[in-house]
Amino acid sequence: MNVGQEHKRPALSEDTVAAFLVSGVLSAAHSFGLDISACMRAAVIAEAELDNPTNRIEFPNFIRLLLFIQQQARDDSIGLYIGRELAFANYYALGYAAANGDTLFDALQVLPRYESLVVSSANTEIIDLRHEVEVHWSLTGGIYLAMLEDIFFASWITQGKQLAGTDELTTAVHFTHPAPDNPELWHQTYGTNLFFDQAIAKVIYHKDILALPILEPDPFVHQVMTEKADTLVAEVKIPCFTRKVINCLTKQLPLGEPDQQAIASQLNISERTLRRHLQQEDTSYQALLDAVRRQRANYYLHQTSLSLQEISSRLGYQHLTAFNAAYKRWTGRTPARSRTEGPLRAIP
Repeated sequence: MNVGQEHKRPALSEDTVAAFLVSGVLSAAHSFGLDISACMRAAVIAEAELDNPTNRIEFPNFIRLLLFIQQQARDDSIGLYIGRELAFANYYALGYAAANGDTLFDALQVLPRYESLVVSSANTEIIDLRHEVEVHWSLTGGIYLAMLEDIFFASWITQGKQLAGTDELTTAVHFTHPAPDNPELWHQTYGTNLFFDQAIAKVIYHKDILALPILEPDPFVHQVMTEKADTLVAEVKIPCFTRKVINCLTKQLPLGEPDQQAIASQLNISERTLRRHLQQEDTSYQALLDAVRRQRANYYLHQTSLSLQEISSRLGYQHLTAFNAAYKRWTGRTPARSRTEGPLRAIP
């Protein structure tokens, strides 16, 4: 491994999650029958870090926690289980702000506004179509786990059912991970319209569903908790320009390799301004493109069954040989060898 290349990944590290999220995951793990103390030791998380629900926990430690839980549970539905349990935890001020709007659409719109309270590197995009609303979810940094999609999507859908007082919330859900061996719990949670091995993780709601009123909303609580959430967001590090570029790259790669001009246009700036901003943050367009591709490549290789050709295409390469050469430059191994031997280490 080239140490210099490993260091040149400024935007894919230093992310955090809220202590209340970690506490919720630990509580769910405990109800599943796992040892909380063992989970915390494996994740290098001290009990004092969880005393204040708004404390920030390092993202790599959160990933260690999820990996340990996944290993100990030996159940591919553990992410769904945690997500459904988290729906009852209400996500602190964020949850209360969402729960006291007028409609499910009001609750949904709270997500992108305050999601940095939960995970600093999360990115939720709401796309309003004619008859439907698509909610795209991704991470702009850190290590991507399929389990995260299960956790957050299950939490959204379960909480939506609670807020509207219904046992059914018809949606279509796209996952980037392969279909589970036993999809029964997925169908119980989401319904029948499930799609796996997709390029983008998203939930699709019909607008009639989102027009459902929230049961017993409290406008005063909504206002108070919205103000509280606004205050907390201000205390979390504001996403830098680099993160915005990473988000654009993540969304554009499945469509083909984006060039600087296309990314600059999306950000409504010139290529020169794009380069200057990135230089001010001690990085470059090519460094970010390589970092995003490497991160997504490792995810696809070690957590999906996609073919090397499909992975190459999703990373924006026109030819598999180009992907092979790039991956070997990053890691010293070919993609095929990496898939066979496994990742170099659990947390880069």
